[in-house]
Amino acid sequence: MMKVSLIVSVYNVSKYIERCLKSVLEQTLDDIEIVVVNDATTDDSMDKMYNLLEDYPSRNNQVVVINHDRNLGISKVREDGFNAAKGDYIQFVDGDDFMDINMAEVLYNKATETHADMVICDFYRYDGMQSRPDSIVRGKDKLDINSVRDDIINRSVPPFIWCRLIKRELLEGDEMMWPVMNLGEDTVIGSQVAYRAIKIEYVNRPLYYYRYNPSSVTHQFDELHCLENYESFKANVGIYISFLEREGLSNKYSRGIVINKLRTKNRLLPLTRQRKYRRLWWSTYPEINRVLLFGNKDFKSTYRERLWIAAIMSGLYPRFRNHLMKRKFSVSSEWL
Repeated sequence: MMKVSLIVSVYNVSKYIERCLKSVLEQTLDDIEIVVVNDATTDDSMDKMYNLLEDYPSRNNQVVVINHDRNLGISKVREDGFNAAKGDYIQFVDGDDFMDINMAEVLYNKATETHADMVICDFYRYDGMQSRPDSIVRGKDKLDINSVRDDIINRSVPPFIWCRLIKRELLEGDEMMWPVMNLGEDTVIGSQVAYRAIKIEYVNRPLYYYRYNPSSVTHQFDELHCLENYESFKANVGIYISFLEREGLSNKYSRGIVINKLRTKNRLLPLTRQRKYRRLWWSTYPEINRVLLFGNKDFKSTYRERLWIAAIMSGLYPRFRNHLMKRKFSVSSEWL
């Protein structure tokens, strides 16, 4: 069995795939497996991959390629990639991102030295020119396992799974609930592995480069894409809630439920100039509307955030948003 399986998603990433794969192929950890999942890409991404492999003959027998007959999306890519992987630990890599060449070795050594089920590291937000360091544990030198678990499941910190090395056992078994759609999928996977991990460790060092891609589906705000994103996010939030209910955790992580329901509703925000979409916003998880305005024991919104919600409910959101943007104000990023 390999030490680490790197699962690389490929779909129309021709501009980025060479840099991504070079960072994977040049990993300083020798005992790795590279599972490339071709999600029916329509560009020359796979041609570039095969050409690049010629420059790394020592890695050729470590590469496994899975080809989808049709585009199934990132959720199915990760599930199929995992099912084909043989490594003790799993690392997910998006085809438009890239890794520090030491990432697998650093995280694997940390995991084996500390007997950790999962190791989290910092990352860079990369826009193609500049990189800015960031962290899902806010740069703590040490972390409290219960605190970071609660923060991930409650959505107090982003649930990104590409900056984690995950022991394969955390993803195995019939009880693992895989996401079914392609937005909010990290919430589904990240919450479950955080809950199942007995020991979580942290490397206070950015080792992954997350590319901000304004052309991605999550940054398309026309009516069709907004509705697709809304339905996708809602489906995966439903799985997240089902997982909490199954484990008897709904009360403990009620804040996470509110946040993820709000994030579902807010896929509709670009459309709320139209009355029918304001009504849809209102009728989606209507049980949390009062909580958003007045709060409860688990969820407290700021005065400005309550104004934001009131503006949405009253149909004034577009005008209110423009006013707030001029004043350089926005709601907490965890809401959106």
